[in-house]
Amino acid sequence: MAAPDAASPAIVGGVTEATPRERTGPAAPQRPADAGPRKDIQALRAIAVTLVVVYHFWPNRLTGGYVGVDVFFVISGFLITLHLLQRPIRRFSDLFAFWARRVRRLIPAATLVLLATLGASLLWLPQTVHQRVANEVIASALYVENWMLAFTSTDYLATDQLHSPTQHYWSLSVEEQFYILWPVLIGLAFLVCRRLGRSFRFAPLGVIAVVSGASLAFSWWFTHDNAAQAYFVSTTRIWELGVGAALAAAVHAGLSLRGTVVRSVLLWGGLAAIAWASWTFTGGTPFPGLAALLPTVGTAAVIAARSDDLRPGPFPLWSRRPVQWLGDVSYSVYLWHWPAIVVIPFVLDDDNVRWWQKLLLLGLVLVLSAATKRWVEDLMRFTPSIARSTKRSFVLLAVCLAASLGAAGAAHVAISRAEAQTAGPIDTAAQCVGADYFRDAACAGRQVAMLTNPVRAADDKPQVYADDCWNNRPFTRRKVCSYGPKNAPVKVALYGNSHAGQWFPPIMRTAKERGWRVDTYIASECYSVDIPVSFGTQTLVDNCSAFNQWARDRITSGGYDLVVMSDRTYQPLSGVPAARKVQTAKASYNRVMDAFVKAGSRVLVIRDTPGAGTSVPDCVARYADDVARCATKEKVGPGTGLEPDPLADAAAGRTGRDVTRLEVTNLLCREGTCPAVLGGLITYFDHGHMTTSFSLTLYPEVSRALRTALQGVPGA
Repeated sequence: MAAPDAASPAIVGGVTEATPRERTGPAAPQRPADAGPRKDIQALRAIAVTLVVVYHFWPNRLTGGYVGVDVFFVISGFLITLHLLQRPIRRFSDLFAFWARRVRRLIPAATLVLLATLGASLLWLPQTVHQRVANEVIASALYVENWMLAFTSTDYLATDQLHSPTQHYWSLSVEEQFYILWPVLIGLAFLVCRRLGRSFRFAPLGVIAVVSGASLAFSWWFTHDNAAQAYFVSTTRIWELGVGAALAAAVHAGLSLRGTVVRSVLLWGGLAAIAWASWTFTGGTPFPGLAALLPTVGTAAVIAARSDDLRPGPFPLWSRRPVQWLGDVSYSVYLWHWPAIVVIPFVLDDDNVRWWQKLLLLGLVLVLSAATKRWVEDLMRFTPSIARSTKRSFVLLAVCLAASLGAAGAAHVAISRAEAQTAGPIDTAAQCVGADYFRDAACAGRQVAMLTNPVRAADDKPQVYADDCWNNRPFTRRKVCSYGPKNAPVKVALYGNSHAGQWFPPIMRTAKERGWRVDTYIASECYSVDIPVSFGTQTLVDNCSAFNQWARDRITSGGYDLVVMSDRTYQPLSGVPAARKVQTAKASYNRVMDAFVKAGSRVLVIRDTPGAGTSVPDCVARYADDVARCATKEKVGPGTGLEPDPLADAAAGRTGRDVTRLEVTNLLCREGTCPAVLGGLITYFDHGHMTTSFSLTLYPEVSRALRTALQGVPGA
C-alpha cells in the first residue's frame, strides 16, 4: 500500500434533492426552504470527514482513518447517479448543464484553497519544494493530481520528500474524472434504451455492474502488483463510486427495503464495518483492492437503511445541528485541513506540533471552512447571474483555471530565475571542497563558503537517473545502461540498489580516464542477495528475486573483469526473523560473490554510507542560517546513521585479491557526527544518496580502490 501520508481522501459533496435546478426562464434559482439533504447522508459526511481529520492530525490514534475517502466515493456515486437517473441526459445541453452545476459547486472553493496554499508554501516551506508545489497546483487545478502522484509514488527516492500541501486533491481528481465520464455513460445507456424501445428501469444496473466489476477486478490485481500506484489511479477506484451508483440504480428501479429489522441490521452493520475498517486498517493494509469492500459496502448499507425515520436509531444524535453543520461544510474542511497540517510545522519552526496547537489549528480550519462555505461555495451556487446560466458557469471555470495556472506559472518563472542565478561550475578537486575537508588536515577549522544551494543539490543526481537506468518497482523491467567503448580492455559491472548508483560518478570518471566500459545492473530497494526480499506482496518478492537472478546470470556470463557492489540492506528478508537478518544476508552475499569470482570476475564492495533519515536539501533550505541542525549522528538510529551492512561485512571477512572492500565513512563523519554540508557542498540529494558533486570529491579513494581491485588484469 502507498504510504498513508501520501493517501488523503477527498470530501466531495454530491447532488441532493436540495440542489437548485437549472432554470430555462429568467427566474433565479432559490434556496430550498423545506427540502434538504437526507440527514443520514449528511451525518455520514460528518463521520467521514472526522475520520480523515483525526487520521491526519493524530495518525497513530486512528490508523485506518483514510477509509473516509471510500465513504465519500460511495455517497457521491449514489447521489450523482440518482440525479442522472431521475433527470437523464437527453441532449448536449443537459450534459453541459450537469457539468455547470459541478463547476459552481466545487471549483471556486478548490481554487481559493489552491491559491492560498501556493502562497503559504512560497512563504513558509523550504525552497526545495517550491517547484514541486507549483507543479502539483497545476495538476490539481486540471484534476489530474491522482495520476501525478501515481507516477511519483513509484519513485523510491521521492518517499522522503515533504508531503505536498496539495496532494489531497488526488481524490478530488478521481471524482471530477467520474463526473466527466459518468453522465456520458448513463446518457448513452438511456439513449440506447430509447432507440431500442426498451425500458430504462433495469438497464443502468447492468451497465454499472459491468464497469464496477471490471474496476474491482483490476483493483484487486493492481493492488497486489503495485500498491503504491493502485492507491491513486482512477481505474482502481471507479468501482467504489459504482457501489453507490448501483444502490441508486436499485432505488430508481423501485427496489427498496421496508422491514424495520432488516433496515436496522443494515444500519448498525454498515456503521460497524466503517468503524472496524478505520480502527483496524493500517498503512500495511493492501488498499484499495478487496479490503476497500468493507467500508464501501458498509456505507452503502447505511444509505440503503434510510434511517431518518428509523426508531430506535442514531437519528436523535446525527440530526443535531453540529453534526449536520459538519456534514454541510465537510468539503471545505477537507480542502483546508491538509495544507494546514503540512504548513504549520514551518510556521512554528517546530516539527513537534503539540496537541493544544493542533486543536487551535483545527479551530482555524473550521472557521475558514465556514467562511468558504458561506462566501464562496454558496455564493457561486446561488448567485442568480451565474446559477441560471450554463455559459457563465463555464466562464467561471475559465477564470478559476486562469487564476490557478497563472499563479503557478508565475511561481515557476520566479523559481527558475532564482535557480539560474545560483548555477555555476563546481571544482570538486579543489582543496577543502567536499570530502577533502576531512581528508586534508590543513582544512580543519577553515570556513568554506557554500558552493551550491538546496534546490541545486536536490537535482544533483548521478547520470544514471537522467538516463533512466533504474529497474524500479514492480521490478519487471530489465534495463542495462552501458558507458564506454564496446571493445574496452576492461569491463566493469555496477550491481546493487540505489546505494550502488550513488557511486557511479567517481566510477565513471575513472573509467573514462582509463578507457574502461561500465554496465549498470541497479534497482531501487531490491538488494543483491540470492534469497527473497520482503516487500509486502508476493508479487514484488518474486519480481525482486527474478531481477536478481537475471542480473547474476547476465554478470556471470558477461565476461566482466570487475563487479562493483554496494547495497542498503534495508528491507526485511522473507521468512527470516529480524534478529537473524544480518547473518542470513551476509551468507547470501558471500554466495553471490562466490558466483562472480567463479565466473572469473573480481569484486569490489563499497560500504554503504550513513543515512540522514530526512531530506538533507529540505533541511538545509529550512535552516539555512544554522545548517548544523541538519547533521546526523554516525551511530545508527531509526532510519539514520551507519546501518548494518552485511555485504561489507562479508567482504571484510574474505582474504586474497578476488574480493576487496572500500569504506569512506571517515570522509563523511567525524567525531560521531555526519554534517549535512561539508566543504561547501550539500552531501546528499535526499535522505541518503550522495550528490554527484560530493561523490566526485571521493574520486581519489574510489579510483584507487578500482585500480587496486583490478591489479594484474590486462588493460587495467
